[in-house]
Amino acid sequence: MAGEPALRDPKRVAKKDSVPFDAARAAKVAAAAIAVLAVAVGLWYARTAILLTFAGILLAIVLYGASRALAELTGLPRLLMLAIVAVGLAGGLAFALWTAGPTLTQQIALLAQSIAAGATSLTATVASFVDRSALLENVDLIQLLGNFMSQWGIATGATSVALSIFGLFSAGLIVLFFGVYLAADPHTYVHLVARLAPAERRDEVLRMMFETGDLLRRWLIGQSITMSVIGAFTYVGLLILGVPIAFVLALFAGLACFLPYLGPIIGAIPIVLVAGGESFNLALWALGLYCCVQFLESYLLTPLIQARAVSMPPAVVILNQLVFGAVFGLLGLALATPLAAAATVPLRHAFAIGEDGADKKSSST
Repeated sequence: MAGEPALRDPKRVAKKDSVPFDAARAAKVAAAAIAVLAVAVGLWYARTAILLTFAGILLAIVLYGASRALAELTGLPRLLMLAIVAVGLAGGLAFALWTAGPTLTQQIALLAQSIAAGATSLTATVASFVDRSALLENVDLIQLLGNFMSQWGIATGATSVALSIFGLFSAGLIVLFFGVYLAADPHTYVHLVARLAPAERRDEVLRMMFETGDLLRRWLIGQSITMSVIGAFTYVGLLILGVPIAFVLALFAGLACFLPYLGPIIGAIPIVLVAGGESFNLALWALGLYCCVQFLESYLLTPLIQARAVSMPPAVVILNQLVFGAVFGLLGLALATPLAAAATVPLRHAFAIGEDGADKKSSST
């Protein structure tokens, strides 16, 4: 009718009114995406600092556990025991370097030469088994080993080795001082981090952080026992077989066991190559010895020690090591397993799963 306002189409009105809402929501999504990207870029550039911080946390767990055990045993203040432990470790390391340093340096240099000679000898021996066909005649194991080490961030040239040693020394000092300061007063730093969480979640965050520290402590104790046993058995076996530079090879094998599953494979490579430089039969005997030692580790030490410390699926551990090694280099490869172990605690809390894998919610009902 004339004089009455024209009726507006409700669909057109809704569409017109929703334009500001859609624009605001799109702006929020874009801002969130930019923030996530900025955080990811920042974490990428700070990846070395983050990994060194985690290494310092592991050292702090060791120092705190040792100082607390000594304080309970002697009745003396824990800070005094921490100072004694730190000075004792530093003094022991300095004494070991002063007494065994020159010999160890010579054996490490001899190890590089023995690996090169063993790689050449094993290449020729294996090629003879295939009638010197074209399958292996163009294969250079030394070059392959160099390419393999460079992929994991291990320096191969003389200048790169010097820079790596300097960087390793600097990183070691950072980890040492960070670990000592954190072990001196861990509760202050833990509560400081917990304050970043909402007030109603702080108690849960504190429980989760203390549970993570206890889990890493158990893992480190179990891994230290495993590494010591593997190194000792390997050293004795190599001495019996007459493999050169047995101490350095056993030391490397023990340190390689810090990496579950992949570590034994990495530790076996220099043993086989050095023994292969002497004879092919000695390489087979050394490989058999190492397989026996790893059989002992896999079926006796790990079930008795590591299964009680922390239980993680092997496929998850290996995948985590490969990803961290490819992305973050040698440092990421070394810290991949304790990082995965630490990540299991917040995941269990998020999904309400106990350490035995049972659902807390379903078990409580």
